[in-house]
Amino acid sequence: MDFETAAGEHRSFLMQIAIASARNPTDAEDIVQEALIRGFRGISRFRGDCPLRIWLSRIVVRVAINHHKSAVRRLKRWIFFTDLETSYEDGSVQGFDPQDRSKDFDREAFMDVRKQVNRLPDDFRLPLLMLALDGLTIPEIAEILEIPQGTVKSRIFYARKRLKETLGKRRR
Repeated sequence: MDFETAAGEHRSFLMQIAIASARNPTDAEDIVQEALIRGFRGISRFRGDCPLRIWLSRIVVRVAINHHKSAVRRLKRWIFFTDLETSYEDGSVQGFDPQDRSKDFDREAFMDVRKQVNRLPDDFRLPLLMLALDGLTIPEIAEILEIPQGTVKSRIFYARKRLKETLGKRRR
């Protein structure tokens, strides 16, 4: 399988990681594009000691961290899922159209949670989102972030604890 085919298979997974980090689809697209370029250029250094998906994920995380540190990118943005769209090879575009669940939950509380999650430091936010939104396992997160599993567990624990404390104060 050539690199382009393999990259295409993993693109949506890589986008999830980039969106979790960048907080908006436009920057996430740039991050994934840059990561895939770096992956293509560095494929000769791929040792095969992990799946290609994990190797590419590591590149996405590094590019996302560098992107986030950039002074120009410090503006905080919201992810509005209505802005997400899927482009197909035939040139057609399908907008993200989720079911209307606005009556299923307290929208104000949801926005407060999102705001507080976005305020978490990257070290805590990324593992939490990778677990909660991307459905990755602790070992997968550890491998992608290149940190021990215990550190992943600890960061997720402290992220949840911070959220609970912050959101608990707001509810009183």
